[in-house]
Amino acid sequence: MKINDTKILQVESCKYMGIFIDSKLSWQQHIDFVYKKIIKFTGIIYKICTKIDNELLKTLYFAFVYPYLLCGIEIYGNTTHIYPNWKYLTTKYYGSYKRDHTHTTDLYKFYDTLPLSLLHNYQILLLLHKFVHHLNKLPSVFRCYFMQNRSIHRYDTTEKCHMHLVAPHTIYGKRLIIYKGSQLWNNLPETLKSVQSMDAFKTELRDYLILTS
Repeated sequence: MKINDTKILQVESCKYMGIFIDSKLSWQQHIDFVYKKIIKFTGIIYKICTKIDNELLKTLYFAFVYPYLLCGIEIYGNTTHIYPNWKYLTTKYYGSYKRDHTHTTDLYKFYDTLPLSLLHNYQILLLLHKFVHHLNKLPSVFRCYFMQNRSIHRYDTTEKCHMHLVAPHTIYGKRLIIYKGSQLWNNLPETLKSVQSMDAFKTELRDYLILTS
């Protein structure tokens, strides 16, 4: 393949803005990358968690672990969840932070974060919130990415402010942010969707996702 007489080599994967994109869009390589980056902290944190206070543990988590989990979660979090390293990240990692019989749910609350599957939905819903309430804060490519029903028709229905959904024909189509994000937004309570403050929305959304999971 050539672009402007420059030969483009086909590769199995490439790294773009910190995210590994593979030719099959399975995200397995990126998940393995995240796993390898944070696995080294498991033993360290397990050994020191009883020797330092919770606030310092929280600082360590957000300094060395959270950035790797968060980067690209909107897309790599949409994987089929069959990979061993993904299962480790979603089910076992937080065990390293436990003190005595602390419940994992309590850890999520203390760290003001969510399980990876919910963090994936959370980040997508933040994108939808900006689209609805703070369009000017979005990159231009996303300003026309979604569409509300009221832009399709003028009927005064209860769903006029819902995102317009076009049923996908494949399972891959259901994983697209344009579809999944619209569906997640439409399923939120109206009181939550009407919250304009980003900070308030983040807090209420986090509580809602935990409560309904």
